[in-house]
Amino acid sequence: MTLALALVASAAIAACTKTPAAVRTPPRIYASAEEVELDFRSHTFVLGDDNQIAEVRPPAWPKNKFIKLPFWFGVNILVPGVNAPKEGDFYVISEATLEKQLDVPGEWMIEAGSTLVKQQTVFVTTRTKYLSTGKILPTIVQYMGKREFKRDDGKVVQIPVLRELSLPMKWTLGGRIPASYARYRV
Repeated sequence: MTLALALVASAAIAACTKTPAAVRTPPRIYASAEEVELDFRSHTFVLGDDNQIAEVRPPAWPKNKFIKLPFWFGVNILVPGVNAPKEGDFYVISEATLEKQLDVPGEWMIEAGSTLVKQQTVFVTTRTKYLSTGKILPTIVQYMGKREFKRDDGKVVQIPVLRELSLPMKWTLGGRIPASYARYRV
């Protein structure tokens, strides 16, 4: 009996003294906030060819060097909570349309999101002054949460707010930017 108790006690002590297994953090897919801030705040960028993940780089970087950011797909209204954006995270808006200027200078209502579902979104510009409506060149933005708005029909809705971080993407397709894009100056 004493031998059995001694074995149980030594097994318990051995279990307690084991060093815990190292917690493995999964590798990061997207760039850190620090990388985005340092390399892109108030600067233009070049967008890569991947249509699943935005590969962005400053124009001076070599073509094989880039960081990855998620594209803005909006707040998922089809399956709420799935792939929900997080306040403070950075995204690339692409295929968005500048609809109308709001009452506050530098704030615009845009249609942004996936190609299937475009949502009204508030776009807050910091350095870019848009002169007309139209398509927006891809831009790195920060999700600021939602804001309450009263629609034309009187209904109050929560609309996502995106703040411009970078300048619009550098046009790399040759020729002038097409007339269907919103005109701007910096």
